[in-house]
Amino acid sequence: MPYAILRTAKLKSAGNINSLNEHLQRLRPTPNADAELTPLNVQLVGSQDLAADVQARLDEVGCTVRSNAVLAVEHLLTFSPEFLDIRKENGKSGKPALVVYPPEDGAKLAGFQARAMEWLSERYGPENVVNAVLHLDEQTPHIHATVVPIDAVGKLNCRAMLGDRKKMRDMQTSFAAKLAPLGLQRGVEGSQAQHQEVKRFYGLVKELNPQLEQEAQRQVAQQRIHQAGQQHSRGGGIGR
Repeated sequence: MPYAILRTAKLKSAGNINSLNEHLQRLRPTPNADAELTPLNVQLVGSQDLAADVQARLDEVGCTVRSNAVLAVEHLLTFSPEFLDIRKENGKSGKPALVVYPPEDGAKLAGFQARAMEWLSERYGPENVVNAVLHLDEQTPHIHATVVPIDAVGKLNCRAMLGDRKKMRDMQTSFAAKLAPLGLQRGVEGSQAQHQEVKRFYGLVKELNPQLEQEAQRQVAQQRIHQAGQQHSRGGGIGR
């Protein structure tokens, strides 16, 4: 049975946000992306300017932005490769297209997109999901969603969103439950997992490489960009 896969990364600086936007909008070389398929990528929420989307939400709330605050949280939502047999072919117009086999599985991708976006809105509030992009030009379709962590009292509060390990585990369980009607299951969880299940799960995640590996490396790099020199004041906004 295929897995639902969810990863998060904190965006703490303008550098983090702008670096992510370059990846989202293909403003820099992306070795694991097929340039012929890039026009098929879909902007689901927000604009092609991620920094402006984040800043607009912060301005709307009018909250204080501390120097060490997490400005936004990136969510990478995808699935293990066996969920969909999706192939690049030439369409009727002669342009490259993605075709799902067998054809009756064609609704699965739309179902994943709809349920993943519903989960984000239900968990964080649609007003806090400021940007989302569906990438169809890499090995496995996936969504990058950026959430500004505004809590119930209007404060920028990443801890309330991600919290401790228990909250992170609950988030993974909640996401998988939302996608369960599509035939996706949660990844292995701690001591409840059998050895063969663990081995299979990480084997499937490895199959997503270089996509997920490069995503993980990029997310780590984002955390290091401008960490020492970036300071955010209440009125300073997000720089370019």
